[in-house]
Amino acid sequence: MKIFWLSRTRSNRWLAAGLMVPSLAFSQMTEGDTAKVDYQLSYRSALSGYEAYKEQSVQPWKAANDKVGEIGGWRTYAKEMRQTVPTTGQDEPAQGHDAHHGSKQ
Repeated sequence: MKIFWLSRTRSNRWLAAGLMVPSLAFSQMTEGDTAKVDYQLSYRSALSGYEAYKEQSVQPWKAANDKVGEIGGWRTYAKEMRQTVPTTGQDEPAQGHDAHHGSKQ
């Protein structure tokens, strides 16, 4: 069964008419009918705050390792991180592997 208005040539014509009608309505509007936009445009470049690379002075690795040793080593840095992170009830570790399975109480 062939539907008359869905044939290829007819559907192309309907599509063209559907696209043309709204554009014809806008073309007949006067300038007084169009919306007037009253705002200021401004532009700020994403690169306006760019700072060029500056080479930093680096101390010898031996001196850096000695300083870390004087401070207390990696454990001191780990303790600082543990103290600065806010603790919540959800961050507490389970008592054992079976604690989250409910078999040991």
